[in-house]
Amino acid sequence: MLIAPNIPQTSLTTQTASATSGPQATVTQTPERSGFTAQTSAPTSAPTAEAIYADYDLTDMSPDEIDDMTDRLREAGVYEFSDLMMLETRGTRFQQHLCDCLYEAGILESPSFDGTRKSDILESFKIQIEMSRRAGDPIDYAQKSLDRLEDIHAQAQADRAKAQSVPSRAAPPPALAQSLLGFMAQSG
Repeated sequence: MLIAPNIPQTSLTTQTASATSGPQATVTQTPERSGFTAQTSAPTSAPTAEAIYADYDLTDMSPDEIDDMTDRLREAGVYEFSDLMMLETRGTRFQQHLCDCLYEAGILESPSFDGTRKSDILESFKIQIEMSRRAGDPIDYAQKSLDRLEDIHAQAQADRAKAQSVPSRAAPPPALAQSLLGFMAQSG
């Protein structure tokens, strides 16, 4: 388990450190400052952020899928905190933590949370922005996050459509294969 000497050891830091010190993380001493830095070596064939985003539909996504996507982005070394911080608050880990806290405070009757229930993430951002606007709260950061997620979603849709329109080159059509075999039989 990796615990940096300048971070107090709590259950949260222990879990975080354990999660980052898995088999793909290496720990090195940095000469410019004391402590340790976990460096994840991404495999040479690590997927791009766009390839990962193309696997998800932000208009029909569960909290479990949000956590899965952000984990994959981190593993590939392409996670952008500023782009995904607000999205990650809709993931299972964060939402379950909220439910646990509200249960412990006596506000909820049960700490259970369904991380498989899908929703339209983009629409939920729009609703949140509208509620903030009505309350007179600032909306600039939420609007910036929504704009970025809409860009990500549009690109992912285009990438999925492009992937579906590319014909498979796995095997030639039967007529072509038969013609080639006939030609080879006549030549030989």
